Amino acid sequence: MTAEVKILVEGYTNADTKADSGGEEKTCATISLVRDKDLIMVVDPGILESQQILIDALAKEGLDVRDVNMVCITHSHLDHYRNIGMFPEAKALDYFGVWDKGACEDWHEEFTPNIQILRTPGHDYTNITFFVKTDNGVVAICGDVFWKENYPKDDIYATDLEKLKESRKLVLEMSDWIVPGHANIYKTSKGKLDKENIKKKSDQDKIFGLCKKCKRVMRSKLDSCRCRSYLCHYCCECGIDCNLCGCSHKI
Repeated sequence: MTAEVKILVEGYTNADTKADSGGEEKTCATISLVRDKDLIMVVDPGILESQQILIDALAKEGLDVRDVNMVCITHSHLDHYRNIGMFPEAKALDYFGVWDKGACEDWHEEFTPNIQILRTPGHDYTNITFFVKTDNGVVAICGDVFWKENYPKDDIYATDLEKLKESRKLVLEMSDWIVPGHANIYKTSKGKLDKENIKKKSDQDKIFGLCKKCKRVMRSKLDSCRCRSYLCHYCCECGIDCNLCGCSHKI
């Protein structure tokens, strides 16, 4: 049995045109619902003019905010996580781990048999993407790796354009559909990779090495410190004033 992805609130942004048209910037993150057996997950609860919009969208799916048992954010920008506190019964998942009340533990890339989570930095170093296996193919919920289908290639807000380029390539190669940060779901031009092909590609292209300190598997160079590629993000030894590495101590 596969998982199911639905768009609860279709996002929007004028950040890419505001400079030309003038006026104030308006933005809303795309809010997604993922169901996988007993898992009821909301991704990027966003910033809304009214929380009732999200409550009503859940009600159309036969759900209340207390039915949601996992709330996730793709990256640490306010327009994607402002309403994370709406879900009193839910655990929270972000770049740093799975939070349950005051405790936090690491998440695993193979989160469920149908959901894979990978780090996809570039727009922001905390960006993660959820690859969800559905009956219609693999859906990538990627936050602002892609803002919308026709968003300009040069992301003026990106913290690392080279890493963003790598992340976009990874998302396109692994998905049939993309849920972008600020628009409706759309189909990729490549797509059509089945689970075995994804696994083979992962084995060939994404295993980068072992962290010399903790021996953690680094599945791509995105998992390693930029300054010290032999260390993972968690074992980074760069000082807090380092502007290059973007590792886990950069809060």
